[in-house]
Amino acid sequence: MHDLLDSVTQIKLLRKYLKIKVLEDNIRFRDHKSERDHVYNLISRSILHGESHSALIIGPRGSGKTTLINSVLHQIASEADLANDAIIVKLNGFIHQDDKIALKSITAQMQLENAVGDRVFGTFAENLNFLLNCLMSGVDRKCKSMVFILEEFDMFCHSGRTQTLLYNLFDITHSKQAPMCVLGTTNRIDVMEMLEKRVKSRFSHRHIFLFPNENQTDAEKSPLETCKQMFVQYLSMPLSLAKKNVTETPNKRKGRRSVVNIEKMDIDTEDTLYAIPEEVLTRCKVDSRQFQSLEYGFIESWNAHIQSIVKDQKLIDCLEKFCYYTINEQLFKDVLFQIVSKLSPSKPYMEINDISSIIDNAVAPEHRVKLLQSLSILELSLVIAIMHGMQIFDGQPMNFEMVLHRYTKFSNTNSSNQTVPRPVVLKAFEHLQELEIIMPVKNTDSIYNTDTTTGRVQKEYKLFALAVPVEDIKEAVKGFKALPTEINHWFNNSVL
Repeated sequence: MHDLLDSVTQIKLLRKYLKIKVLEDNIRFRDHKSERDHVYNLISRSILHGESHSALIIGPRGSGKTTLINSVLHQIASEADLANDAIIVKLNGFIHQDDKIALKSITAQMQLENAVGDRVFGTFAENLNFLLNCLMSGVDRKCKSMVFILEEFDMFCHSGRTQTLLYNLFDITHSKQAPMCVLGTTNRIDVMEMLEKRVKSRFSHRHIFLFPNENQTDAEKSPLETCKQMFVQYLSMPLSLAKKNVTETPNKRKGRRSVVNIEKMDIDTEDTLYAIPEEVLTRCKVDSRQFQSLEYGFIESWNAHIQSIVKDQKLIDCLEKFCYYTINEQLFKDVLFQIVSKLSPSKPYMEINDISSIIDNAVAPEHRVKLLQSLSILELSLVIAIMHGMQIFDGQPMNFEMVLHRYTKFSNTNSSNQTVPRPVVLKAFEHLQELEIIMPVKNTDSIYNTDTTTGRVQKEYKLFALAVPVEDIKEAVKGFKALPTEINHWFNNSVL
């Protein structure tokens, strides 16, 4: 009974440690050395030498843009007094949707709520200048260095909002009013086209690109090998956690290192690779001493299991399938988290079948199919109406009025369908455009061949074409939950 309780404790501690490593360790960064050095130079020069810089880090989702910045800040924190010499302000385009919310967050992160109090400012620039003045101290009125990190940068320059925040931040870096480094991260490569002219003129136009698997021509650096290395790194445990440590035997013959010493050096190297940084444990408010209950033999057998399973051809096939579908490292971490969550005293080791099913659920269903299945019944009905209309007219694009006519015709023939007001249908049609399920068609009849002619057309008469394949719509309809029978029948009926 005691052994059973002990194994339960061991599995629980192992699972907890691996979950923290997979979810919370966001300061360890691999590859892209030149890009990382570039970001390190920008931030360190701003903090240590009072320079002002701005840059954009561009790369697909899950390529490590945020991790790169976190790893650089972690390194600088060990080299300088980051808490007293600089202020880090992090903003997210999804969260800070307008300038008022952004300013409130900036004030809170600068810890200047008391200084602002009930003051009323005329413009955003006045408010920001007041905050910077509050930070100035000493005889020469020097200001602390500021590092602004703008996640989802493209959302700050969305067409629906003004770019006052970006203008003021870039203006400060351009005019060198205060030492400031502004870093934006985005997955949109066309982000510069979204910026206003006044913002462009003050931006440094410094772009840092993070492309996964870049320059990986060697077999050792292929996406599959990278995936296998990540699998081992995230799921292996450091031996230093265990009660029993490696003991050194005294070396009788001078001038030679003992085999045990060499082994201990290898173990130390592995420990730094497999261990969670202390800063991460502190941030998660986890005491590392609780993991000392783990037994040396248990960790050793677990690591041996990881080393053996990663050589299994079935697992290699699973990882290769994952690499074929996506290069998103965050998605791979989600897969690893689900694998770890399945561990239990009755199932203390991983099974290939479980890993295979988790990877299938993560990447096999196409993103477009999931997107279509997330639509409302009205929106899916409009997609079907467009699909039928394009089949009738040999792939010719359709406008809203044509789609509405087909949908109304279907709705009138089915008494169970309630009538939907025209503005609601138009809103659903516009939502399909936002999701890029339908795309506007350029007016190629114009001699100028630009979008200016289509821009003058009323939105009800702009032409749109389906941007998703019919096969994906079939898959979505087949797996759509609680889809009314009439719509299913309408979709499957041949168009006359």
